[in-house]
Amino acid sequence: MDMAGILKTAAGCALLAGMLMLCGGAYAQTAVVDNGSNPDSQLNLRKEPSTDAGSVGKFYSGTEVEIVSDAGGGWSEVSIGGGQNSVGGYMMSSYLKSGSEASGVVDGTRDKQVVSPYGTQSVVLRDRPSNSYDAVAMLAVGESVTVIGVSGSFYFVQIGDDSVGCLSGDELN
Repeated sequence: MDMAGILKTAAGCALLAGMLMLCGGAYAQTAVVDNGSNPDSQLNLRKEPSTDAGSVGKFYSGTEVEIVSDAGGGWSEVSIGGGQNSVGGYMMSSYLKSGSEASGVVDGTRDKQVVSPYGTQSVVLRDRPSNSYDAVAMLAVGESVTVIGVSGSFYFVQIGDDSVGCLSGDELN
């Protein structure tokens, strides 16, 4: 049977749809966080798709996310970052904008410089907001990072290879 014949059958259509999903990455799309016109407002990244779930961190408008899937109930499963490290969880879908809607989003992210309160030439970028988590990278004093979110006294930052990690507030200027 030729391709036209396969496409005429229901089974053929289902097979083709499945193949396209495998080849094209079923759902993933890029979006940005949109908390409105206040650049200081932040959106929770939750551990589960619920306002009752714990927060991984809070992210500024303009933070780029990859929507992994529709989690239902007005929630999206998202991933932030790439490179050596990313962080994932759930965000309310109504606060995520993509395509032409994303162009008008206020950018609340902030460019900062790495400093060392320890007198060292570098600091450790951690994979989560604590000094006891694994290292993602060593950052030289004076290196530029983009602050995209907060968790307590730690900041989520994104570095040149799109990795996301955490620095203590006293490691940023």
